[in-house]
Amino acid sequence: MYFATLNPIAPWLREYMLSQGVECFSCDSTSRSQYPLGMMRLSRFLRRQQIDILHTHLFEPSVIGLSAGLLARTPVRVMTRHYSDYHTRINKNWHVRLDQLCTRLSNAVIAVSQHTAEHMIEKEFAPDSKVRAIVNGIDFDRAKVSGNDAKSRIRREFNAEESYLLLIVARLHPEKGHTYLFKALSDIRRRVNKPVRLLVAGTGPFDSDYRQQVEANGCEDIVSFLGFRKDSADLMAAADLVVLPSVAEAFGLALTEALYIGTPVVATRVGGIPEIVDDGVDGVLVPPGDSAALADAIADLLNDPARLKKMMGAGRDKVLSRFRFDNMVRAYEELYLEVARETREGADARSLGNHSHV
Repeated sequence: MYFATLNPIAPWLREYMLSQGVECFSCDSTSRSQYPLGMMRLSRFLRRQQIDILHTHLFEPSVIGLSAGLLARTPVRVMTRHYSDYHTRINKNWHVRLDQLCTRLSNAVIAVSQHTAEHMIEKEFAPDSKVRAIVNGIDFDRAKVSGNDAKSRIRREFNAEESYLLLIVARLHPEKGHTYLFKALSDIRRRVNKPVRLLVAGTGPFDSDYRQQVEANGCEDIVSFLGFRKDSADLMAAADLVVLPSVAEAFGLALTEALYIGTPVVATRVGGIPEIVDDGVDGVLVPPGDSAALADAIADLLNDPARLKKMMGAGRDKVLSRFRFDNMVRAYEELYLEVARETREGADARSLGNHSHV
């Protein structure tokens, strides 16, 4: 087994993969102008190592990786789609066409939610025989809270012992809907009976813009930008609510982690999120792009301690049964074997057909 990257692999990631017995390869493409060279490097690597199954993730690595796999004649090519309607929504037609190309270059495409699968089939006209919905799974060992003191420690760190604590764990990008949460904060703090603090965990290209938005909304005193944090499980355990106001979301992994830890969520009714959150049971779903609805949902929950307490832990058993990492891995393996068998049978049939015409 090999782990490959399109861009130069981070030293810590290489070290981790090697510690797990997985060899690494990098195309070492530092810019898009180097993608053609990276594709040729990967193609040569696939041929040299006689790779049987190539599995790509994310947009640009899939475009380059699947093209390299075609050049190398790698027998089985599988892609996982981690997004659905975001790029279509902003009318990047070239992106959609490349998505369609990747589907054609794949023997099978894994959609991370039923919504993503339906989007691909209905909007991108992907053959339904190629698309398989396999939901993301979480590694429960890695989503554990560090200790019984995690909640109190995090609250002390952010001076939130006597405050309502909200948390968003997401890439700093417009598709995650941070802007709508920032706009809702003034209304939320006005309507609840205790101070409110918001922790923003994550990195991304809009860090500076979002800090300016918070300041413009007059909420810089209650918002902390944390950047990348390794202790997201502790942050979730400390929070009263985990919020994910995405305008587009193929799955929503942070929501499964929050529900596993036992923290209720407020999220948007988009993409694969309704496949994770049971509205009114373990969280509340609101329309996307609606700051007023977001403020209503959050304030109403914070002002109703009995309802909030009832939601705590209500989604844990569901996550344990439906979103297990090992179940995801087994589903991947079964798909690999199925596609490999179909590929062999197809090759045998073509071979027989060629011989019959000699």
